[in-house]
Parts: sequence; structure tokens; C-alpha cells
Amino acid sequence: MSLKAKKNKILFKDSSHALEENDSSQYYGVTLFDIDGDNELEILIANASGGNIIYKYNELTQTFKNIAPENFKAVDKKTLCLCVGDFLGNGSPAIYMQHSDTFSGMKTQYDNILVRDSEPNENISFQDYIKKNPDMSNPYAGRSVAAVDFRGEGKHGFYVVNYDAPSLFYNFNLEKNKLEEISKELGLRQFAGGRSILSQYIINKKAIDVFIGNENDSNALFTLSRNGLYKEVASDFELTDYFNDSRGIAIADFDGNGLSDIVVGTWEGKNSIFIQTSDGIFENLSPPFFTEPRSIRSVIVADFDNDGKEEVFINTYKNRNRMYRYLGNREWEELDIGSLSGKNLCGTGAAVGDLTGNGFLDIFITVDNQTSQENKLFLGVPNKNNWLRIQPLTKNGFPALGAKVRLYLKNGKSQTKFICSGSGYLCQMEPVAHFGLGFKKPKIEKIEITWPGNGIEDPPYREISGANVNYDTFIQIPFPNHSESSKE
Repeated sequence: MSLKAKKNKILFKDSSHALEENDSSQYYGVTLFDIDGDNELEILIANASGGNIIYKYNELTQTFKNIAPENFKAVDKKTLCLCVGDFLGNGSPAIYMQHSDTFSGMKTQYDNILVRDSEPNENISFQDYIKKNPDMSNPYAGRSVAAVDFRGEGKHGFYVVNYDAPSLFYNFNLEKNKLEEISKELGLRQFAGGRSILSQYIINKKAIDVFIGNENDSNALFTLSRNGLYKEVASDFELTDYFNDSRGIAIADFDGNGLSDIVVGTWEGKNSIFIQTSDGIFENLSPPFFTEPRSIRSVIVADFDNDGKEEVFINTYKNRNRMYRYLGNREWEELDIGSLSGKNLCGTGAAVGDLTGNGFLDIFITVDNQTSQENKLFLGVPNKNNWLRIQPLTKNGFPALGAKVRLYLKNGKSQTKFICSGSGYLCQMEPVAHFGLGFKKPKIEKIEITWPGNGIEDPPYREISGANVNYDTFIQIPFPNHSESSKE
């Protein structure tokens, strides 16, 4: 793969001044999610040395105000990661709050699961489900969490990736009305230096897979078998990457073939871009400039300037952040990103989403307190390119985490996006499929949505004609009325 000289730029506006109470602290993960039910994203920030934060955007003042209630702030705990899912299967968001007061193994600060019990447009409040079941709390030092629709029911369990300890899977059993830890029963138990996790369609056509980035251990890929159990198969697909310490990981479809590619950023090791060139065949097609060792924390793949091409953003710790655009035919270019490069920024987490509703993606970066730095907000600067934002919903009206959305244009090109279920590394991206469509008025042929399946039957599916879709808009797609494929 070749790299073209840096000549193009993507503009971002440093709007960190718009963050109220943005004091220096030891921040880690950041999650972008509509937590209060008004169809607008909030920014959820994990703080290991003070109160956790929920920022809400005020369009009138163009500022972000902290609306976190006291039990969310958890000022007496060291919070590393926050992950949102529909834990109770009723459409109400639940937040898995991961705390770690030790580096590895056993810890003393146990985790929380907070379920929103306030109605939309009310002051937000949460009920703590771990507080009712303290013996069920994760006793190990962890790093990342994903909300996994493991039965294709639109209900999520929380898979907690722990470090030098067993990774655990928490499910709320509706029939028994109780909290359960079922990693062994599902075949998802691993004992490793767990760092990061993805739960998306990767190799399985009928259920979402789980990919785990490990440190001092091989990466793991779990896929659901027809017997309802997960099987670890990373070595079968040459995705173990044993000699490198994984940190940020992301999923994408760079070449438009509808198959999942995996980007793995490491801690001062060799970084990789695994392209799935055909079903189940991954090739490490990392260009030399990308493999260079860096202190990577987060990797984000998205179309930041809405030109229809994917960019890879690398958030690093005390190094310069970088962004690369994939041009096709195995060619890349490095982009000028101005102040987003953040020289010597102590970045810990990063997440992407449209925080102001203008159709252009923004980046939020959390930092620790090594040099008294504050969190950074970079708003995307609009241009004349078109866009489309799709959010599939579960039968309970919750974002369909793990769903796959493919858009076909009449010029023969296609793009595939994946609804984030957490947690690349520490963080969770907005649960929206964001498509850049370029400057010319796009002609959309169709959109295909595949919801998480149960591993046995064909997964829920909808096909929507492009004649029914307007660009430059945000569309929520309801769950299909039946399990068979539907066309509209």
C-alpha cells in the first residue's frame, strides 16, 4: 500500500471552551449516547479521580452542561469505562459502570449497572441494579465493556473484559427476574490481559461475533455456533496477532464489499489493518506508515468530511494524533487535521458522533491529569458534501447495537456501517450508521439493514428503496414486523 503526501485537510474547530466544569482530572473512557430519551446525544465521561460527567448540549448557548445525578458521578470510585445497552429489554438505557482501583487481578471497588428510571424530558435519574445484588458485581480489574445482543432479541448483556482475570458476561434473566453471570454457560469465558472489545457482524452471517484485543496474549474471536455456544476461532482466521499489545480496535468496510475489516492499534507495537477480501479470508494489508509503533489509545473509523471515503483517526498518548484517508486500490493519504493532532496531548479515550445535529461528525477526547490538561472537544466544520444518518431500532425502540447497515448507490458503489455496541478501548461511539455521500446529489439505490440474529435462523432484515430516502437527514428504522426479510 502506498501513502500520498499530506496535502488535503479536514477541518475541525476546537470547541473545548464550550464544556462547562471542564477541570483537569484523570479521565478515561467516553461514550456518546442519547441517555435521556430526547433523540440527542449526550457525552458520558468516566473519571478515575473525581465525579463522572454527563454533558448535554444547549443549542441556545452552544455550550455543554453537566447534568449527571449524584449516583452517576460515583466520586468515591475510579471509573474507567461506561457502556450503554438495553439490559432489561424494555427500551430504557442501562449504563455499565466499570471501576478499577488496581491494575490487574482482584480489586476492591466493584462495578455498577445503572438503569434510567426517569421519563424523557424529566431530570435524569438512575436505579442501581448491582446495589441490589452486590454479590454479583465484577471483582476484577477491567478495561472495556460491550453491550451484546447475544440472542438476537434486542436485549443486551454486558460483556466485561478484565485484565489478568476472567472476563465476565452479565445478563438480566427476565423469567427469573434476577441478575446472572453466564460467561461459562455461553462459552465466552477468557482469562487474558483483556484491553478492548467489539461486538459486530464479522464472520458469522446469522449472529454477531465478539472480538477481543488482548495484551501479552493472543487476540480472541468468538462466534456463535448453532448449539447456542460461542467458540473461539481467532487462529482459524489469522487474527491472533500474538506479538503485539492491542489497544484501540475498530471495524469498517474499506473496499465496499460488505465484509468486515478490523483495525487494531497497539501500545508501541505493530499496528494492523486486517482486510476481509472474501468471506472469512483476512489479509493484513497494513501500509508501512500505519504499522509504525505509537502509544495508541483509540482508533476511530468514520467519514469525517462526508466525501464517501473512510478515514482512520488515531488517538495517541503523548504523541501526535493522526488521520488517514483510504483512497481505494490500496492507496492512502495522510490528512492535515490542524489542532486535532494535539501534540503531546495525554489522550486516554476518544469517541465520535454528531453532537450538534448538523450532519458532520465531531470527536471528543478524554485526557488524564499528567500535565493538568482538560478534555478536548473538536467539532466538525460543515462543507457542501451530502450525508445520511441511519439508526435501526429494536422491537423496544432502543438503538439496535451490533446491527449492520449497507447503502447502495446507483453508480455501483456501496458503503457498509456498523452500529457500535462498545467498546473499541474504554469507549462507545454513537449508535448511528453515518454515511458521507459527496458533493454531487447522490442517487441512492437501496439500503439494507441486518439486525443481530440468534445464530440459527436468518437474522431480521429490511431492504428500503432509495426512492423512499432523502439525503441530508437522520432516519430511524423500526424493527421489522416479522422475522422474514422485507422489502419496502
